[in-house]
Amino acid sequence: MSHFYIVSITLTILAALPVCVQAESAEEASSCVVEPIFHCVQHLDGGKAIAHFGYNLQCPGDAGPESKLFVDIDDNLFSPGRKARGQTNLFLPGKHVDEFEADYTLEEINAGSGIHWTVLGKSVTVDFSKTKDGLLDCSALK
Repeated sequence: MSHFYIVSITLTILAALPVCVQAESAEEASSCVVEPIFHCVQHLDGGKAIAHFGYNLQCPGDAGPESKLFVDIDDNLFSPGRKARGQTNLFLPGKHVDEFEADYTLEEINAGSGIHWTVLGKSVTVDFSKTKDGLLDCSALK
């Protein structure tokens, strides 16, 4: 009978732990929504640029305030070109400003084709003419 109480107590403790959603694919993460955010571009000498990105993660209320979402490179990538550009793969709840930066060469900037960051099917496009938004002023960054 004492094993029953130990199991009950263990299950109660485990139920109280924060939720961590470990998503390996878009199907597994369908209950959470990640909105990628492109803030602005910081222009550097020599024509290179650094784009600044953030995100907004919204999960269902039953996921808890400590929920996290891991999204691997197949569902969290840049295109065209290099898929990995230093983007985060661990997303925390809420809006996160200037979470990471991605470097771009003069050739990439001059190519003129849209470079997109896509997370779980939602995309944002890099606009090399945008130097500030309501959350971040890249022209002031040095």
